[in-house]
Amino acid sequence: MICEQCGERPATVIVKQNQQGHLTERHLCHVCAAENHNINFSFDQDPMAIHNLLANWFPKQQAAVSPKRKEVPTCPSCGFTFQKFLSLGKFGCAECYSTFSPQLTEILKRVQNGNTEHTGKIPASYGTTLKIKKEIEELRKQMQAAIQAENFEEAARLRDQVKVLNEKLEGGGDIGN
Repeated sequence: MICEQCGERPATVIVKQNQQGHLTERHLCHVCAAENHNINFSFDQDPMAIHNLLANWFPKQQAAVSPKRKEVPTCPSCGFTFQKFLSLGKFGCAECYSTFSPQLTEILKRVQNGNTEHTGKIPASYGTTLKIKKEIEELRKQMQAAIQAENFEEAARLRDQVKVLNEKLEGGGDIGN
């Protein structure tokens, strides 16, 4: 695809903008993208470097209109500032994580589409097995509760269900291992 602006070079950058709910997408070459958009990215650098990624989400701060000097949070242990983290892409010590926690939460929301916790994924082949194991665990809890309540018929029924599920796990006939 050719750059939509200059029409000369191959389009290597896709610029997506969301303006009042309307998404526009432009395909530009790296020269036109760097000239016309506020992209702080050098195309000769590693594109996956974390400090380059962070610098695009948090561009250099413009000088404040107010003459008051804003307090910059600094790590009490190593003296790192959040700006230094953005430029280097790494913290100075473990204490930085708790010092800059509010800013990190904002970064995580941007990186993970509004989520601040990663719940993870499991491979599809393990999904069925894991589901059965969790079901067995839940049935065993119910069985213990039935025994405590001296409801032995219910406990025996639950025991039989656990036995059937264990046979499924051991047999692996219709379960991916």
